[in-house]
Amino acid sequence: MIKARKNNMKKSIILLTLVALVVLLAGCGGKKTSEELPDSTIKVNGDTPSWKNDKATAELDWYINFDWFAQTWGNDVSSKYITKDTGVSISYLGGSDDKLNTMMASGDLPDIITMDGNNPFVKDADKFAIPLDVLAKKYDPYFLDKAAKPETLKFFTRDDGHIYGYPNFSNTKSDYEKGGIYGNQAFLVRKDIYEQLGKPDMTTPEGFISALEAAQKLGTKDELGKTVIPIGVSPFTEENPEKNGVFNRTLADFIGVPMLTKDGKYYDRYTDADFQKWLKVFVDARQKGLADRDMITMTKDDKDARLTNGSYFAYFASDLNGEPDPLSVWGKEHPDKEYIAVNGPASTIGNKTVLPGTSIEGWTQTFITKNAKNPQKAMELVTYLVSEYGNNVMNFGREGETYTIKDGKPVLNPDLLEFKQTDPAGFEKKVGLTTHLWLQDSALLSRQMGISQFPKALQQPKKWTQDYVAPQFELASLDVYLSKESSRNKEKIDQNWAQTIAKILDAKSDSEVDQAMNEFIQYRKDNGYDKLVEERNNQIAANVKKLQ
Repeated sequence: MIKARKNNMKKSIILLTLVALVVLLAGCGGKKTSEELPDSTIKVNGDTPSWKNDKATAELDWYINFDWFAQTWGNDVSSKYITKDTGVSISYLGGSDDKLNTMMASGDLPDIITMDGNNPFVKDADKFAIPLDVLAKKYDPYFLDKAAKPETLKFFTRDDGHIYGYPNFSNTKSDYEKGGIYGNQAFLVRKDIYEQLGKPDMTTPEGFISALEAAQKLGTKDELGKTVIPIGVSPFTEENPEKNGVFNRTLADFIGVPMLTKDGKYYDRYTDADFQKWLKVFVDARQKGLADRDMITMTKDDKDARLTNGSYFAYFASDLNGEPDPLSVWGKEHPDKEYIAVNGPASTIGNKTVLPGTSIEGWTQTFITKNAKNPQKAMELVTYLVSEYGNNVMNFGREGETYTIKDGKPVLNPDLLEFKQTDPAGFEKKVGLTTHLWLQDSALLSRQMGISQFPKALQQPKKWTQDYVAPQFELASLDVYLSKESSRNKEKIDQNWAQTIAKILDAKSDSEVDQAMNEFIQYRKDNGYDKLVEERNNQIAANVKKLQ
């Protein structure tokens, strides 16, 4: 695993060092200003989205920069309705950073690109993307006037006055005030074992280890006849949002380690005393044979198989959204043994659990490139998908066909809702509603659909998170605009942390844990950590200014 991560780090460093050349090449051609764009084919105004008046059709290529992405357009309910409304049909393309790098270097770009909001290319979007504000003013002012969120537009307006990419899942201050935002982390236990043990308190180090030991003594068998593993955690894989199980931030979030110092500066969570104490609790669990032996090397498929077979007593999840299929299979077959969320590791010094809900920067950003064959239709599609109407089509389909209005809110037909909640994978493939999510407003969906938006297996865990979710706007896009030097150093430090966590979890004593941490701290110091923190503090200050 460490070897693989070194290769990934090398790829990332190569990517970062090529960015300057890449964006230069990508920016050499294409349309740059409003004057160079074709005139609008229709008369536009800010009160009506242009797709309603523009009856032209277009076929656009949309690249999604995730190698796991394999969705198609036109086979599901949602995309059929979108094409019927807008006249736009999509050829989806998927890939990894290597493919994106190649496209940027060649200048052969698709019409639309979606990438993670933390991707290094984001900060150089002015070289490959047409500003959305320029496109909107020329083709679809409804985007700026009605469809997009004002707070999100303000946050994504750069120093040059332009907005290049628009996010999905952008939750603003007003969204949090309206409620209905869920977290994505949970400490899950098998309900039958948890109740058999008398619902033990697992919030303290002593109670945590005691409950795992008690679960082990029960000798409960999983679906395959193997003894249940007392505890497992999310896999240490690149496709997982948290690359090191739960040891990048989930554990720290649960035990309430601050994100900022009292004076609003970046806080070093890894060296926090309470975080270190709980790391040693997990080391203790490993030493006593209470934790998954394959914790560090386990693949996603391994993890899915164990959840599907009920092989864990406790499972610490850093990404609930990635667990619906295995949890649904197990819960459907064993409803009395389903996995439920309970209070897990907690602060030993009185800090409260604080889980991150999606913040104002969202998850991904979507750009219309300078190579767009039909920038007008591309802008109309973006406006459509960002708008409340477009979100309703994405999430619910067509009123009278796939949903009805009850108490002013769209409600999926009962058969579709049951399908979505019990077979999320089948629903995504055959129906597609809520799955074309690259410009989705997750807060709007939550206000409309509530907990029923989630598969049944996730509903109790998602509901559990609501009491602990809090916005962290100050930290938005924290590492997106780092200098090249700090970006490279961040990659090296992240890689060293992955190696350090592996050493810590395999440690035989507390002194080995301390030694590994001291070596990590020295490595950071020798690799630009102070400058990295300085730049992060500058971004925090810039965020605070934008949010005023």
